[in-house]
Amino acid sequence: MATQALDPSARLIQDLRNSPVRGRDTQFRLAQQNILAYTYDAGIPGWTSSGLNSMSFREVVLQALGNANDEGRLWYGADYVVKANAVSKVTGDIYEIVTSAVLWETAAAWNRYMRGDAWRTSPRYARPQVTPSLNRQVAVLNLPRRYDWVKLLTPEAQERVREFRASLASNDLAMPTSTPDIAIVILPASEQQSPVWTADLGDLSLPSQRRLDDAHRTLEGKIEPGELILAIALKTSLRSDRLYQPLYEANVMEFLLERYLGAPRVEFEVHTLTAEGTGAAITYSAAALSSAGGDDPHRAIRELYVPANAGQVVQRFIGFLNERTALVAP
Repeated sequence: MATQALDPSARLIQDLRNSPVRGRDTQFRLAQQNILAYTYDAGIPGWTSSGLNSMSFREVVLQALGNANDEGRLWYGADYVVKANAVSKVTGDIYEIVTSAVLWETAAAWNRYMRGDAWRTSPRYARPQVTPSLNRQVAVLNLPRRYDWVKLLTPEAQERVREFRASLASNDLAMPTSTPDIAIVILPASEQQSPVWTADLGDLSLPSQRRLDDAHRTLEGKIEPGELILAIALKTSLRSDRLYQPLYEANVMEFLLERYLGAPRVEFEVHTLTAEGTGAAITYSAAALSSAGGDDPHRAIRELYVPANAGQVVQRFIGFLNERTALVAP
């Protein structure tokens, strides 16, 4: 098995039996970053071999956990046990990071075309339908947990949100902003020539993961309210206790951006590996509260999406960018 050749620092399983974490009985830890680096070392799904591009997206994600479990059984035999909640958390994180990487690679190809480069021919995807323009470049931001997406907005917009929250606070009220997993924004003018946004990741090595982790910091304080064009919540599954969280996130974001800051429609999606037996499609037909009483009501959740494979994710994202950036003046 290939993991036998890994340096101990790069192994997929961390043995904690002789160095337990205080207050926990964890014996083995899934080394998430190493798992990603090992599993996706030869390319990003959707932008690599046709086999990986067309493989079930669920299988693409679960392959990473399969690699880790294979190593655990190889090194530790019957002693190797990882708790179900740890497996669930890491699976969710891997799904989020792989999806972010697929979208990043797509955005990098898109941005190169917007800067006048030829459209990438392998793998073969339909080229963008909008006229190339620096103003139509985008950034894919994988946002950390407990992050406040309002930090991405310009200082003027942030100040208006602060004033609104202060007004609520005077009545002992609040409007907390729970962050989506991914935000897609129009690249501000100050970043339109930066090589950051046209460079492929190429893999999910540790440096590539850091690029995904850090990208949002580069754009903090630079995004106009109307330039946040898509927010995505990612869930490996939609249990009843998780079903309404994205609906709350979407309604707060749409209220602040559309109703309070005057931005055009904000699109919010939920991506999941399975939605069977949840009634999510009915729940997510709910109108956005910010628009429900107006002349142009729309859903809070634009779409509930179950990806078939990484190639489909790429094609769908290109289609969205064609549609949305056509509204951006060249």
